[in-house]
Amino acid sequence: MIELKNVSKKYRNGTHALNDVSLKVNDGEFIYIMGPTGSGKSTLIKLLDGEEVPTSGSVLVSGINVGRLKKSKVYLYRRKIGVVFQDYRLLPEKTVFENVAYALEILDMPDDKIRKRVREVLKLVDLADKSNAKPNELSGGQQQRTAIARAIAKKPTIMIADEPTGNLDSGMTDEMISLLEKINREEKTTLVVVTHDDMMVMKHPKRTIRIEAGHVVADKTPEPRETETAVEHVEVAEEPVVMEMMEEEPSIPEAAKQEPAAVEVTETPAEGLSEGEVS
Repeated sequence: MIELKNVSKKYRNGTHALNDVSLKVNDGEFIYIMGPTGSGKSTLIKLLDGEEVPTSGSVLVSGINVGRLKKSKVYLYRRKIGVVFQDYRLLPEKTVFENVAYALEILDMPDDKIRKRVREVLKLVDLADKSNAKPNELSGGQQQRTAIARAIAKKPTIMIADEPTGNLDSGMTDEMISLLEKINREEKTTLVVVTHDDMMVMKHPKRTIRIEAGHVVADKTPEPRETETAVEHVEVAEEPVVMEMMEEEPSIPEAAKQEPAAVEVTETPAEGLSEGEVS
């Protein structure tokens, strides 16, 4: 779980990037962080991945107080977190397979396990046929999926995606969000997606936290959509229509042939870290 308790961040130049921010993100959640440029979104990412420490308050991730970590232990903490940057940050001289494998090699994982895991994630992000391609041979969407594969290769409990659709057209945006939803569902990864794309959020609604001038100004979870399946499984038995054959049409009294009087109807109203490793 992610929990920020009264977090403020003031930089040396006097900028107040975050002001008394408190929020919780449960395990397995998929949330959006939204806000204009300069609102504090980037600072929030840096606090979550240990790049920055809060001026006041606490940042807790899976029970670890990130701001109090010793610098020598930050790299161990980051093994639990996957970050997908807007500029991808792929190694240009390495293939897709090698870029993803690199994230596991620094963990000293055995080669056979690395190969197995890389094949798994490339299949998950639909890049199995591009494993030998270099980044400059890929489309923007394929480069983004490579970056996502690299981020999830180490099976992080949390993945932060910084503007993952910022360089994609609307069709690729839908595909990218569907991929993130798949990772959230199949890998059980908590997803924090930083974006300014209102249209995407409307089309793929999730819990949305809005930040403006360093303050959380909104935290909304969409209402469950009404599903058509609510009536799909209700079987309505059709009553047989009984046709009564009558030998003679009954006579109709003259009084019954007159139009009935109007009736007035009245309607009713309606790994490797512990508490001892923080300073």
